[in-house]
Amino acid sequence: MTVPRLGIALGSGSARGWAHIGILRALIDLGLRPAVVTGASVGALVGAAFANDKLDALEAWVCALTQRDVWHLIDATFRGGGIMTGNRLMDAIAVGVGDTPIEQLPIAFGAVATDLYTGEEVWLREGPMMRVVRASSGVPGLFAPAWHAGRWLIDGGVVNPVPVSMCRAMGADVVIAVDLSRGVTRAGQRAQLAVGTKPATSAVGEHTATEEGSAILKRWSGMLDGLVESFRSKRQEPGLLEAMTSSVNIMQDRITRMRLAIDPADVLLRPRMDDFALMDFHRAREAIDAGRACVEASAPQLLSIVAQLNPAGSRRC
Repeated sequence: MTVPRLGIALGSGSARGWAHIGILRALIDLGLRPAVVTGASVGALVGAAFANDKLDALEAWVCALTQRDVWHLIDATFRGGGIMTGNRLMDAIAVGVGDTPIEQLPIAFGAVATDLYTGEEVWLREGPMMRVVRASSGVPGLFAPAWHAGRWLIDGGVVNPVPVSMCRAMGADVVIAVDLSRGVTRAGQRAQLAVGTKPATSAVGEHTATEEGSAILKRWSGMLDGLVESFRSKRQEPGLLEAMTSSVNIMQDRITRMRLAIDPADVLLRPRMDDFALMDFHRAREAIDAGRACVEASAPQLLSIVAQLNPAGSRRC
């Protein structure tokens, strides 16, 4: 009897994406090891590291990140279609997780991106790993578009934030999906409560830039004043970064709902991470723990998948 192949579709979500690490760890503990991995944006990054057997290296790197490190990895650009190129970040990650061509990875892997000009959903199945990840990770307004395979590509989350359809097309019979989109965030709730009261504090709540991080930002051109103000604003109205990221979150949440209605997963995981801001990459341990907690809360559903994949009662798939 043919054993069904397990696939996992890892969603986009910026700093919330480190939750994918905890989810993959917890799934393996349950006996669920994906044979097919697809991802969009940060989901593509974590998925590629897992498919290259470098999840340990990625986890060690992200858990060592400080907020100052995050600011140092920002390579500002004034010519491209975003605030940063993202090259410095990808180069730093590649040191630990490698840059193997994805068609040679030991686990089947694919990433989704979006053609900037046609809006076409682009499935990336070959090429250097970090170049593919970068092409899938062009968050509009934040990362500049990436030139890859003769196209200008932006974030895969623009068209398919949780690529279940790609996962099934690559041969997965059973698909676990991870949705990192969110509705009203805690920052948004605080902003609503603050209406008519004293001016709100930072647009990202208590997770403001450190003094050292602010010093780095202050050295940037005046063109980034709006970005700085979104972290330091004492006004009640939203800052630039909050308005931009909230717009992207709303868009991806609505698209995710529609895509999952058309291409439903067998199990859908939604970790609770409402208070994570766009650039909270230094909070990796919290995100990883949130991912693991989500799997533990969904254990009954997931154990039914274990039984489906292992009809003889084996715990290993």
